[in-house]
Amino acid sequence: MTPADRDRLTRLLASFDEAGLVALANVGLVRRARKDLDAGGVTHEETDHAVIVRGLGWAVTMPPDGPTKATDTTAATGVTRQVLAATMYLRDTWAATTEASTGPPPGEALAEALLAVSLDDLVKWAGKTAVKDALAALTPPPAVEVEVGAALAIRLVSHDVEARLLPGGTRPAQLLDAVLTTAPKAQHTRWVLVAVLAFQASRGKVIERREAASTADAPAGSPVSRAQVLTAARELFAAMVGGGIAHVSERTSQRLFTLSVSATALLLPRLARLVRAVADEVDLALARHAAADPARLFARLYTADALAQSLQAAGEPPPLRLAGRPRTEYDAAPDLVLVGVGAFPWESASGFEGVTALFWDMENKRFLTWTASRPAATPGRFSSDASYRSEVLWRCGPAEQLCRSLVALRGGRLNPAGRLSTSKDSRAEAIEPTDPARIDFGGRAFADWAALAAYAAGTFPLGLVEEQPLDRIVVLKPAGWGERVFDESRQCLRWDVRDAAGSEAELTVPWVGVNEPAVEFLEAVNPDRDRLTHVVARVGFARGGLTLEPLALLGAGTPNGGHRVLCPGFDRGRIVSRNAALLERLRAKFGRDRVPTTLGGDDDAPEAGPDAPGAVGDRLREWEAVLLGVAEAGTRRGATGGERRTELLGFFRRVGFTELGDPWADGETVTPDALLRAGYLAALHRDALRAGVGSVTL
Repeated sequence: MTPADRDRLTRLLASFDEAGLVALANVGLVRRARKDLDAGGVTHEETDHAVIVRGLGWAVTMPPDGPTKATDTTAATGVTRQVLAATMYLRDTWAATTEASTGPPPGEALAEALLAVSLDDLVKWAGKTAVKDALAALTPPPAVEVEVGAALAIRLVSHDVEARLLPGGTRPAQLLDAVLTTAPKAQHTRWVLVAVLAFQASRGKVIERREAASTADAPAGSPVSRAQVLTAARELFAAMVGGGIAHVSERTSQRLFTLSVSATALLLPRLARLVRAVADEVDLALARHAAADPARLFARLYTADALAQSLQAAGEPPPLRLAGRPRTEYDAAPDLVLVGVGAFPWESASGFEGVTALFWDMENKRFLTWTASRPAATPGRFSSDASYRSEVLWRCGPAEQLCRSLVALRGGRLNPAGRLSTSKDSRAEAIEPTDPARIDFGGRAFADWAALAAYAAGTFPLGLVEEQPLDRIVVLKPAGWGERVFDESRQCLRWDVRDAAGSEAELTVPWVGVNEPAVEFLEAVNPDRDRLTHVVARVGFARGGLTLEPLALLGAGTPNGGHRVLCPGFDRGRIVSRNAALLERLRAKFGRDRVPTTLGGDDDAPEAGPDAPGAVGDRLREWEAVLLGVAEAGTRRGATGGERRTELLGFFRRVGFTELGDPWADGETVTPDALLRAGYLAALHRDALRAGVGSVTL
């Protein structure tokens, strides 16, 4: 290579510290790459145009443009572990012995280049609309942390998003193309713009907004106060219902994104999360994804509108129960004694995938979690399995070890949702393997399914009371294990479990890509042979009643290894081998992963609460269907709800549900605000009826 190419590659390699490698790929892949290096046998050869790195059965071509442009001889795509191994090898050997040009760190030049990027450059790169939305998100400017070194790192603290710019290009478009972010792929461009503009503002650059607020398709003003962002949010929700939620556009998604950023900056994290959830639903609808659900979109819309209206009524300062706390905000926790009770992989509708380990807090009788996640589209692709087996928690061991151990944790930090951080000050000690027979799960263990149903109904809060997702984690103690069948109509594996009275509850696992290992595991596991005693499950609700998603199985110890904690998503090798033919039969009949359903992580909100029972519950469901039909079509189309609307409202008056009201009371045309309020009140009555009766169909 020429001296200039050699110097360029040397500087690029120096920018890939541990954090840089993780940003390029993920923690698990980095650890696997390091193991490849530890195996030895790695050599390199410098050619005229690149450096060739050879290992055991692989070779990587590293050009002057660095790891993002490197290629290897394996069949994998993207940033592979071989590319990562070559990066670390060259950084520590070849680059360490190659004399780089003297001068300031590359990050300083990158910072100056980024400051020189103009609004016109951003518009050329992303388009006027995206830039206008990003400008609106800068009022007030989000908190920024900047690290200047071999690369330039920009952290948007309140949003838990990091942008990293590596040495390479010099022109504005090249700089922007080279930015890596931890955001989902669908939102990458938006977050690059926000990060660049926020960085420029933090360095004192005055950003000329020019026509940003005057163009017809710009957001309705840049909210500079809570009152303004609440007004803008309600106006957007009304516009969506007015035009019909079946007719949303990409512009709708962009405006929702801007609102969520503004709400976060104005310390309204709960509203920001709801608005982001609405944006996720809109993105699913625009992609015509099988997981798109108009009823869920409408429910999140009217809930967000009700929260915004309540915040308006509360005034300043907003009460914490309405404003919420950021999930990135961790508080110091006392010393904890935790028992690992399993781990599971997951995917979210917003484009993230990850792994969550479950722990039972012995003293406080509650579930806590540790989670690792990344956007599914991150270069190198996140591997939940690799993270589960390799990522070290609290300087003690990987989730694979700790999720089945008694653990003493010191210096831990905990967020309001019950998630534990991996703070550098945290230390843990694995004392002994988990013994389920010695764990007191308190009120979270159930041997009676009627008591389970009553508890489950209470985990879904009324109105705007904030839901606590970990309250939905329960421990079942079955008296008997029934048959396992695959339900083709619901595309899920079903497994009946019985209590002492003979009542049956149904464990269900949807057949989706992330769940294929769990489906195979649950087909192969034998409750008697593997001495199963407990099921750690997450409760949910579907039209048929209560659903139970098995997250882990506990027992007295398997015959091959004495394993007492089994994780269906990861632990197929811990039970006696048996040919699991179910997956092959499903793939042959339906094709691989035909139904792209998404599952949530440990702090995802439930999709729906339980149905209200009885005749009144049936009428409420009909009423909600009437309102949904109008919301889908749009209030501007003049839908009246038909004769059934009059019959239902008459029924509700007779049973005393006068607060439901009639959104058409002022005429034959319903307003968006009235329809959103009617949807929220219908859901509130349904939840109140369910809570008052306290019965749920198993």
